[in-house]
Amino acid sequence: MASSVASSVASSAATAEKLPEKSALTVDGLEVSFNTDDGPIKAIDQVSFDLTPGKTLALVGESGSGKSITAFSIMRLLPKVARVTGGTIHFDNADLLTVPDLNMRHYRGDRIGMIFQEPMTALNPVYRVGDQIAEVLHIHFGTEKDQALTKAIEMLERVGIPDAPARAQAFPHQLSGGMRQRVMIAMALICEPDILIADEPTTALDVTIQAQILDLIMDMQAEMGMAILFITHDLAVVSEFADEVMVMYAGRIVERAPTKDLFEDPKHPYTRGLIETLPVSGKHRERLPTIPGQVPPLTQLPDGCRYSNRCPLVDDECRRKEPGLLDMGAMGAMGAERFAACWKAQP
Repeated sequence: MASSVASSVASSAATAEKLPEKSALTVDGLEVSFNTDDGPIKAIDQVSFDLTPGKTLALVGESGSGKSITAFSIMRLLPKVARVTGGTIHFDNADLLTVPDLNMRHYRGDRIGMIFQEPMTALNPVYRVGDQIAEVLHIHFGTEKDQALTKAIEMLERVGIPDAPARAQAFPHQLSGGMRQRVMIAMALICEPDILIADEPTTALDVTIQAQILDLIMDMQAEMGMAILFITHDLAVVSEFADEVMVMYAGRIVERAPTKDLFEDPKHPYTRGLIETLPVSGKHRERLPTIPGQVPPLTQLPDGCRYSNRCPLVDDECRRKEPGLLDMGAMGAMGAERFAACWKAQP
C-alpha cells in the first residue's frame, strides 16, 4: 500500500499546486446542540476549519467526539433532535446554514458529495445499484434515464468494479462490503463535486480492501481536484492519506497541524496518547499503551479542560479554566500554522 499511497499523494499534491490557494469551504464557530429531557446539550462547540481544493483534511477522534455530527451539519442532515445554535458554513458565497431547503439540494450531492459510514444502510435495499447512482444525475441535472444509467455504469468502471454493466443490475445485498463501498463512492462522485466528505469510509473492511478504497479516493481526488474532509478514528490511515489533521475531543477541536508535524511532534496530550497506541513496525511490545478512562458524557464534562480527567499532565490551572486553540507560534509543513488547546503545550 505504501508505494501506491505515496504515488497517489504525490499526484494529488501536483494537482493541488495548480489550484488557487483559497478555501473551498469555511466552517466558523460551529455549535450544535441536542434537545434532551434535561435540556439542550452542546455536542459541537466552536469548531472552525477550512477545506482547500486538492487537499485532504482529516478529522480524528474517538467515537462520540462529534466527528460525524460535524459532517452532517455541513450537509444539513442533522437528526430532528439536533439543531445548529451558532456559527457559519460558507461555500460558494453562501452560508449553507441559512440557504432555503430547496436550494440546499443544489449543493448536497451535486457540489458536495458524501460517503456514509455504513453503505448497507445508506443504499436503498430494494433498488438496483445502477439505478440509485443514475437517480443522482436525474435529480441534479435532469439527465434522461437511459443516459444516466450509461453514465452510472461508466462511473462504476472508474471506481474499479469489474463487469460494471452486470453489477449495475445487482441489489446492494448481492454485493460484497468492498463493492458496496465502491458503489457509495461512485454515487458521491458521479456529479464531480467540489468537496467530498468521507465518513469512516473503510470501517468494517479488511486491510486489503481498505488500501484499495483509500487509493481509489486519492486517485479520484487527483483527477477531480476536490477538497476532502476525511473522518476517521484510524490514525494509521491518516498518516498516509491526509495533508492536515484536526483532533477532536468531546465536541471541540484540541489540535490542528500538518500531518507530518502532528506525528513527529504532537502538542496535545490526547494526540500524543492516540499516537502512542499505534503499533510500531519492527518494535515488539507485549501490550500496546492505552489512554485510561473514556470520553466523558456531554452531560458530565469536567471543569476546565475537557481532557483533565484523563490527562497525565493535569494541574490546578487545567481544572480551573478551559483552554481555547492556542497558536503554537511556529509554521509547520506547507506553511500551515499549528494550534493546540492545552495549557501545557509548547511551541
